[in-house]
Amino acid sequence: MTQDPEEQPTDPQPDRPNLEKSSAGPSDSFYVPPDLSGMPTLAELDALDMAELAAGRKSKDKDHANFDEPAPPPASLHHARLLWIGAAVAALVSVVYGFANLGAISDLLNERLQLGVAQDPNNAAPADRIDSLSGLFPPALLITTLVMLAIQYPLLVATSRRRSRGARNLYVTMVVVTLLCIPMGMDLLFDYPSVPGALRIVGWVQFALLLLSALFTLRRSVDRWLPPSERMKPSHLIRPGNRLK
Repeated sequence: MTQDPEEQPTDPQPDRPNLEKSSAGPSDSFYVPPDLSGMPTLAELDALDMAELAAGRKSKDKDHANFDEPAPPPASLHHARLLWIGAAVAALVSVVYGFANLGAISDLLNERLQLGVAQDPNNAAPADRIDSLSGLFPPALLITTLVMLAIQYPLLVATSRRRSRGARNLYVTMVVVTLLCIPMGMDLLFDYPSVPGALRIVGWVQFALLLLSALFTLRRSVDRWLPPSERMKPSHLIRPGNRLK
């Protein structure tokens, strides 16, 4: 017994979007399935990427504080200031002694330079410039010490009061320059048998306290309290979908 073809059951058509054009004409657009209509366009994705670059301070790999709200400076900055004060006191002791005995120190340096010319004339200072050098270096080094102290303290204060990362970085730079000059200053000013050895100890105390002060300003608590750097990082130039794992 055969069944009428018109009455035979047909296979159900799969549920798929109709992508055929309507009969209105070739200018009509394709039908867009509902599940694709909410996807952002490429222009919208690019706009989101640019917005993320503009808000560069919001980084997922950093947990910075809310910089719009006032927050007390971390204890490390207070400790850094105390260490700097100790270093400044040690430096002032050396400066006061140096200016009080400037003539004697210049004479001692002159004798050392004369001895260098006699022992190794090829590597010594020019003989005709020994007097000028021995009279120039001691006061120049003492004045430079005072200038460095006058620059460092305002930078350290600005780091705490203005919450300035730039002031902190410049303070560390000035401390590094001072640390490089301290050994040379101790050698030219105080490394003589007639000068009390305690002054060289004071110089190394200044060196240690300054170094600790700079290290305290670089601690993690201070770095998280300060605003992030405004420099553009290479990772921010990579689109979110293509970041390196």
